[in-house]
Amino acid sequence: MIWTLLFAGLVIGSNNFAAAVAIGALGGKKYWLKIISVFGIFEFIVPLIGVWLGEQLSGYIGSLANILSALILAGLAAVSFYSAAQPPKIDQKILARITSIRGLILLELGLSLDNLIAGFGLGIGESELPPLLLAAIIAFFSVTYTFIGLTIGHKLAKNKKWQNYAQFGAGILLLILAVLVWFELL
Repeated sequence: MIWTLLFAGLVIGSNNFAAAVAIGALGGKKYWLKIISVFGIFEFIVPLIGVWLGEQLSGYIGSLANILSALILAGLAAVSFYSAAQPPKIDQKILARITSIRGLILLELGLSLDNLIAGFGLGIGESELPPLLLAAIIAFFSVTYTFIGLTIGHKLAKNKKWQNYAQFGAGILLLILAVLVWFELL
């Protein structure tokens, strides 16, 4: 079960990496603690909400729960692949607004939507993952990815090609998670 938890945290928390690299390209290390804190709080709370919603609806879904869960995760993988195929672009004005508390909260609402859906997918399945532990591991990986992304973005501000590779990698991991759920290995 610990490997399942670590893998879920690795996959679900990975989307913060690309955003953190983009924000790190702005510089301003004095904002990093604020950024990491906001990301960590959201990445802990939102999967719990998703798991709860999934558990509430699992009785209505019945035997289709694992299939629906796998399809949701596969859909997230498809979104990641689509994002990876788009040309990378970063708007400096938008990134400057993102470093405000309001901007970070809005960004994290968008980033954690997939965590809500992934938590929902895990909640409707017959997963034996403890929700609080799952949320803590997702938050840990998200904070770690955020710190690494900020550091890399700060150092590699001129090269934006990494965004596509990060999105593609997240898609592969989500697809693996979907297959594990489909075959009831998770």
